[in-house]
Amino acid sequence: KNITFTMAAEAESKTPLEIFPKLAETVKQWTQCADCNDPHPKWAELDRGILICIQCSGVHRSLGTHVSKVRSITLDKWTQEQVDNMQESNIEFNKKYEYHVPKSFIKPTHKTRRDIRTKYIKAKYIGLEEFKVTKKLIPAFHVDQYGPLPPVFASEQYDDKGGAGNADHDDKKVNKDVGMVTYTGVIQIHAISADDLPKADLFSDSDPYAVFKNTEGQAVKTKVIDDNNDPTWNEHLVLSVNENIPIIIQVWDEDDHSKDDLLATGTLNIATQCEVG
Repeated sequence: KNITFTMAAEAESKTPLEIFPKLAETVKQWTQCADCNDPHPKWAELDRGILICIQCSGVHRSLGTHVSKVRSITLDKWTQEQVDNMQESNIEFNKKYEYHVPKSFIKPTHKTRRDIRTKYIKAKYIGLEEFKVTKKLIPAFHVDQYGPLPPVFASEQYDDKGGAGNADHDDKKVNKDVGMVTYTGVIQIHAISADDLPKADLFSDSDPYAVFKNTEGQAVKTKVIDDNNDPTWNEHLVLSVNENIPIIIQVWDEDDHSKDDLLATGTLNIATQCEVG
């Protein structure tokens, strides 16, 4: 099958921390990720001006840019306005955004599996059923909602045991016995098209979409192209990577009534197969 993608690794001569001393000073005041207890958050959510870890950044990206806009503090381009919008510290920020956390929402640690992390972050920033009705972000734990009730961190029983809860497809998890991977950059993916994909549906062509994953379970995917075995996505995606570890590429057929079907799979060796630019 012919699947066409182009990719380029970002490289900057100076990092945002070197360009903006104020950003570097702000980072020093953050003792941990805004949404878990990872002590070394390397990503930011720009609208709220917060620092988040690589795992929480994956959840934020999945919420859509109307909810969260994620940037790397070491790799991406920043503006002075974005730097000025950063919150003083995780403690000050969460005085408002984690003012009242019901016991049914356990706060993730840096080891907590993806499904628990996603549930917490969605409630914290989007709200619950209210969003479906009002289409407005109503943070569920915010100081404006209820009286004080501090969060309780997830216990070890909710830790990620080899990728549980990190992938959209439970039967295709990535083995994580090698431990936490340090990501050294981001990849820009131009997902163009695929040719002659298998027909997965009985009465029509497949409804394909492409997924790109790193080994920590963070994934980005294209839109679904309905009823087309030769889809053209022409989408630009961004994924955190370590240049020494391949990323996984999968093409799936979306199915409304059962599990999605895997149409094609492969890996990409970033160090040898990508252009730097």
